[in-house]
Amino acid sequence: MKSTSPKRRGSWADVWLVYRREIDSRLASKGYFVGTLVMVLAIFGLVVGLDYANSPKTETVAVCGAPAERFGTPPAGIRVRSCAQLSEAKARTIDKKVGAAVAVSGGKATVFVRGDSPEQARTGAVALAESWATARGYDEQHVDVDRLERTVAQAGPHVETVGAGAGSTVQVGTAVSMMIILFMQIIGQGSLVAQGVVEEKSTRIVEVLLSTLTPLRLMTGKVAGIGTAAVVQILVLVAAVAGARVVVSSQADALPGTTALASAALWFLLSFALFSCLFAAAGSLVSRPEDLQSVLMPVMVMAMAPVGVAAGAAGNLSAGWVQVVQYIPPFSGLLMPLQAAVGGVSLVQQLAAGALMLAATAACMTLAARIYRNSILRIGTTVRWRQALAA
Repeated sequence: MKSTSPKRRGSWADVWLVYRREIDSRLASKGYFVGTLVMVLAIFGLVVGLDYANSPKTETVAVCGAPAERFGTPPAGIRVRSCAQLSEAKARTIDKKVGAAVAVSGGKATVFVRGDSPEQARTGAVALAESWATARGYDEQHVDVDRLERTVAQAGPHVETVGAGAGSTVQVGTAVSMMIILFMQIIGQGSLVAQGVVEEKSTRIVEVLLSTLTPLRLMTGKVAGIGTAAVVQILVLVAAVAGARVVVSSQADALPGTTALASAALWFLLSFALFSCLFAAAGSLVSRPEDLQSVLMPVMVMAMAPVGVAAGAAGNLSAGWVQVVQYIPPFSGLLMPLQAAVGGVSLVQQLAAGALMLAATAACMTLAARIYRNSILRIGTTVRWRQALAA
């Protein structure tokens, strides 16, 4: 006679069922889509804010008493307006119609500024006055100006970039901001993992699930499902950044390139895998949602540590201590994509750091699985980390 007992599923089938359950519940949540929209708006706000903060400002300087071409080429960010005489230059400056003015009278140049004149207008006006004075000196000394300019152009200077740089201040600031947003996503999604675990435990649903699933398979499916939902959000954010590069062309160089964005996405996956299993283990320690915050604190501190290190490293990414710490998990999860965003790390270096991160993730998953297995069915009391490890 054939046995009528149900055929037991394989481990992957069990994980797949939990995975699908988590995916369906996340995608059916309005909060998921609202959160994604908020992060997209935050990314666009960051890009637009950086574009505005770093876009060149234009100041107006009046030039009077001589043709505008006699003052030479205006400095960057300076717009020149001609006027007739010294009194008009002074009046325009006082009335704030211009930021500063240069007036030529009696063979001398006078610069008019107000107490609140922008520094850019002040320096621009002085540069225009010096240019006029230089041109006048050349005329009096009968200098062949065209020949002089050709000689200077041939002699240089010629700029040559050597060595690997750490990127401009704008590039580093943009990269740090975006990496911190990604790590905030890890903390947010990790908290959702912990909340999901404690909700199943408080409602005793976990007892039903564990009648057909092993604790490790349940934890793996939950982490993978929530992780996939997080990856979808990250892909949307990457697309938002890529779109911002096209829209805000004036500051496109300050935004991470395609390779750097791909690196950030991969490092997000590695970091999420490392932390999410610890969040799941933390959630299994308590039976009530209101007790969750106390057990999450150690994991939160560990997850925030890379953010603090990255903020300290942003000032000098080529420092010796940064070159060492960038290989150490979990700091590598933020420092490596940050270095990639400014061109300060090679593919080989990222692969070496990635191997160390994978080893650390495997160790954390083993540790988390032990804690999860030993505490998930202990309902009604809070299990301490040490108790769960020693059980």
